[in-house]
Amino acid sequence: MTEQVFDELRQEEDGCWCGKQTLDFGGSTYTVDILIHSEEEEEITQGQKKAFQCFMEKWPELQEKLIEALIEYYNEEERFSYGPDDEEEAAEWWPEIETKEALLQAVTLETIVVAWDFMMKDGRCIYLLFSRTWGGEDFDDNGIGVCYINEEIEEIAYKDIAY
Repeated sequence: MTEQVFDELRQEEDGCWCGKQTLDFGGSTYTVDILIHSEEEEEITQGQKKAFQCFMEKWPELQEKLIEALIEYYNEEERFSYGPDDEEEAAEWWPEIETKEALLQAVTLETIVVAWDFMMKDGRCIYLLFSRTWGGEDFDDNGIGVCYINEEIEEIAYKDIAY
């Protein structure tokens, strides 16, 4: 299906709509997955379209605050929170990330998720899902999730907590 706001989408067996979006993140262009939650046989709601449109309109100005928040999250919440006891191994697991450049080398924006319509009672809800290179191998695909409500960061945590 071609949709005016999201372009080309396909509906999965679970009812979710999936597509791709090309966008700039930190000065580079990426193609990321778009996931729009819906129940089987349901169409995308006007609330979901508005949430995505508002987010994408503000995306250029949201990036710097997001990058700063991700650096802070890494250094205050995740860094050295688990992992090997050996200092050399720990240093490999937990690189120094203090700059935008270092962060952009350590994370990859993979997915933009538009929440179910019923989850938007507190405002427009969008999630960003990132993979990350620190903390050893990520066997559980539990990178970083960022929850936005009305284009403001509500929470940053592991994917399974924030999302």
